[in-house]
Amino acid sequence: MRSMGNKLTGLFYLLTACLVIACGGEHLAGGGIGGTGITSGTVTGFGSVFVNGVEFDTGGASRTVDDVASISNGTDDIAVMGQGMVVTVTGTVNADGITGTATSIEFDEIIEGPIGNVPVEDPDAVTKSFDILGTTVVVNRNTTVFVDVDYTSIARDDLIEVSGFFDAAGKLLATHVDKEGVLGPGSTVEVHGTVSGFNGIDTFMLGGVTVVFDNATVFENLPGGVVDGQFVEASGPLNGAMTVNAARIQLEDNSFMQATSISLEGVVTQFNGTGDFLVRGQPVDASSASFFPATLATTLGDDDRVEVTGTLAGGVLTATAVEDRGGSIKIGGRVNSVDSFNGIVTVEVVAGQPLIVINVDTQTQLEDDLGGIQPFTLTSLMPGNEVIVEGVGGAGNSVDALKLKRELLDKYELQGAVQAAAGDSTSGTITVLGVSVATDNVTEFEDSNDQQFPNGGDDFYDLVNPGDLVEIEDKKPVDGVADEVELKSQGA
Repeated sequence: MRSMGNKLTGLFYLLTACLVIACGGEHLAGGGIGGTGITSGTVTGFGSVFVNGVEFDTGGASRTVDDVASISNGTDDIAVMGQGMVVTVTGTVNADGITGTATSIEFDEIIEGPIGNVPVEDPDAVTKSFDILGTTVVVNRNTTVFVDVDYTSIARDDLIEVSGFFDAAGKLLATHVDKEGVLGPGSTVEVHGTVSGFNGIDTFMLGGVTVVFDNATVFENLPGGVVDGQFVEASGPLNGAMTVNAARIQLEDNSFMQATSISLEGVVTQFNGTGDFLVRGQPVDASSASFFPATLATTLGDDDRVEVTGTLAGGVLTATAVEDRGGSIKIGGRVNSVDSFNGIVTVEVVAGQPLIVINVDTQTQLEDDLGGIQPFTLTSLMPGNEVIVEGVGGAGNSVDALKLKRELLDKYELQGAVQAAAGDSTSGTITVLGVSVATDNVTEFEDSNDQQFPNGGDDFYDLVNPGDLVEIEDKKPVDGVADEVELKSQGA
């Protein structure tokens, strides 16, 4: 957790040589389930396996990846798993809340199949959406981890594996995408879902996908056969656009009922107040929980990405802590300094303005799109490198990073809550995270629907207030004057 001291964090960095554990803020969840339980979330690093802020020793743990079971020796996890994969770890978390020992670790993609349409990009060129076997998948340029494909090249008929979380509209928000090939005759696909419409002989539905089986189909954990209402995985060759000839059908456990203590990362759905909502289908009562940041207690709602920590009884997870894992803050800029021992990076967005302090710890996913280093650590990050950072607010104007990616940027950007703003269509200044960015008569001003304000800066400055969420872009060559400003939401 980020309240640990710098001396301890530096020691862990030196021991693991994989990911820094820092102390920039006061994260509440951090996998701190205590004792034996389940930790389920995205993998953020290796050298052990880092999930929900906990460094799990996987040596000797049983491991199931894509339904293939093995015993991990603790050194080859990176060969079969990747950052962004959603895994479930059963094990013990130590009293420090940041280290533990895994007895088992499991990964299985949500869906594997061909992209059925040309991906559609949003107006901000940050996300693309497409369909796979009737499921809408959304990939994000900055937050999705891509393997053997990238945000730019992903295309129709690509055969991909997707890991991620479903939002309130049923869209799969991809955290990890792995290209397996290109659609061809007999391409193997894999779908998960609840059995419905079973004809009593050889056919049932998983969502909009028709599954057909015969005497050659292998059934796992289904001694009584298929029954409507079961949550299963079906895999086999694709027959037409939406039919699978199942080579294997396996009963799956889509709940966490086997645990009493749990740390769960996912997306909020069916929100009816802090005492009644779902995360990955798991009912949660957070009416007595601590929230980070504290404002999350009043802003929490559908589609927020969170980590909830607590105990499970009677099918309900009673949360002791809820942490924002979505990150409304986004920074693109030049690295000024790197303190790998303490996990602190400073970033310049506007020359002559204050540097933004970035806190990096076990909950930070580190990626390298510049040199392809894997695993990427702060020891490889250098002053002058450019980075994209997404995170949540820390102490003062610092940021607790959820993701830091090194890459070559075509623009510097700053997204966060407005601290001050004044101006008109000819000139103005907006301050976010202590950094003041100028606007002028060529700055484009947009509303939350990506529509330009009719009167440009006059409309924007009349509407904007402290606390509103804005995104500011300064295209290269950067000059400290915004090329585009978007008022993303008010009253953030």
